[in-house]
Amino acid sequence: MRFNIALTALAATAIAAAPASANGPVNATDFAKQVQHDDVDLTTQEGIALLDDRMQIVIRRMCANGGRDGASIRLERECRSSAAASAEQQVRLAIATAKSDKVRLASAKPVAPEA
Repeated sequence: MRFNIALTALAATAIAAAPASANGPVNATDFAKQVQHDDVDLTTQEGIALLDDRMQIVIRRMCANGGRDGASIRLERECRSSAAASAEQQVRLAIATAKSDKVRLASAKPVAPEA
């Protein structure tokens, strides 16, 4: 079974001089991105590390807001944290499924022809 890990985050696209609302940052937008991993063996530490690297790249790109002031940096960090947390369950499920499939395939015994 293959999964596409979806990252969703709340990222501020711009910070205006107006005060932020009580519901969150001004001009907040939801982003969703897919992280492909069909070519990664999630039953190995190397494969899991490769998936993590890919996710971090997507998260950095998705959350980059171009600002270098304190508020922009804080919002970028919050976005990265939110994106990683939103994908955590999907990543765990993909890894568990890959390990389960590997065990199931390894334990399958070939059927001997009847004499």
